[in-house]
Amino acid sequence: MTNNGYELDPNSNAPPPPNPHKSAVTTDKKQKREIESETRPTRYIPIDIVESLLTSMNPKDAVRLSVACKDWRATAAKFDPTMSKTPWLITTEFQNLTCSLRSVVDKEVTFKIELHGYPVTRTLFCNCSHGWLVVNPSNYSRMLLLNPFSRAWLQLPPCLLAPTFFLSMSSAPSNPDCVLLAHDFVNHLYVWRPGDQSWTFEKDVVELFDTIISFEGQFYTWNNHSGCLTIFRVLPLRLRKLMVPCPIDRSDYFKCITSLVECGGNILLVYVTAQADESLAIFLFQLDLEKKMWIKMESLGDRALFMNIPFNHAFSVLASEARCCANCIYFTHFWQPSSEVELISYNMDSHSFERFPNLVKHERQQYSYSQFWITPNLS
Repeated sequence: MTNNGYELDPNSNAPPPPNPHKSAVTTDKKQKREIESETRPTRYIPIDIVESLLTSMNPKDAVRLSVACKDWRATAAKFDPTMSKTPWLITTEFQNLTCSLRSVVDKEVTFKIELHGYPVTRTLFCNCSHGWLVVNPSNYSRMLLLNPFSRAWLQLPPCLLAPTFFLSMSSAPSNPDCVLLAHDFVNHLYVWRPGDQSWTFEKDVVELFDTIISFEGQFYTWNNHSGCLTIFRVLPLRLRKLMVPCPIDRSDYFKCITSLVECGGNILLVYVTAQADESLAIFLFQLDLEKKMWIKMESLGDRALFMNIPFNHAFSVLASEARCCANCIYFTHFWQPSSEVELISYNMDSHSFERFPNLVKHERQQYSYSQFWITPNLS
């Protein structure tokens, strides 16, 4: 028996001689794979490059980049703004679909983001809560909720007795347990929950207040003038009022902004005050519910507060998680909207203020733009 010219012994255990044609085919395939591997884009990007991209990328794009693959999601835990819980200062302008974001970690970093696909061409954002921007209802539109990072938005139902002002939101509207409050000119309460086809009107009136928060399934309001702390639930409305003496004399100050804020399982009351010469002072108190009094605080520990002024809304973060300065209070420059100063931080350790100028230079008229601290999220 022969094979390609070679004599084969049928009783032999030796392997057959190599097939020269087969070897040539194998070599050709190997060379082809090597050539393709050299010319074809790699499927693996080193993690250090991914980290560099995430740290220098617009937060809105970083959110989308972080869901590319498992390795990138793991890396994004340190750099993705939705996972680090780092607040950003967002500035929105009337009839402008471009917003700016300013970093609180590196205050020299700003980005532009586009708000495409939303019915916001004739709107001005009035508040921000749980990463969602809020537009109050008007004669032309219903109340609108918009998440600039996930691109989700909701138009809330209309109603005959229309609410005109957003008050508070207990959680993101994507949460089925969310409760959203609004009110009209005479302070009647309106309630909306995810899935509701209409607003629920609460007939009873909550006493006028300066600031409101949601905390452990209830809402808390505070009136500086009367010293009334109101705690209530809705659907149906059940409330109780406590008289808690006001801890400062607000008449001593030219400007005074007040915010309730939940911080580490406690309720805090923050006063940002200014004299006519723009000298600032900040006072911080913790609620002692049993003694019905405000206790002065000297430190936030590993916490930081972010105040949306003049909207009387604030929230707290773990500074080590958010990569911002601990024991600090951040707020916007509220009494002169045309000022060169865009944000201010107060260090409770050194009792000092640091002012940060506007990085984006453009003409803005009072009430034609809004600024909020926003924590990016995808919910």
